Amino acid sequence: KQNTPKTDAEKAGLQFVADSLGKTNYYAEEVLGGKKYFTAVYADVAVSKACVTCHNEHKDSPRTDFKLDDVMGGVVIRIPLGL
Repeated sequence: KQNTPKTDAEKAGLQFVADSLGKTNYYAEEVLGGKKYFTAVYADVAVSKACVTCHNEHKDSPRTDFKLDDVMGGVVIRIPLGL
């Protein structure tokens, strides 16, 4: 629950990587707290049975039916733009 998307860029990015089945990354610029950031979202793909088992059995997981190669979420990276 603590890792749910909060900003518009996070929400759009996670939806984008899920819809593209993790084959395409998402990039955007956003302003947070008056500062401009380059934001990238990369798919978190289930690459092993351990990933699938852990996510399916986690009490806070929004799903319990993940399979190998499913997009389970994403990694968000922000880089400040300017000084």
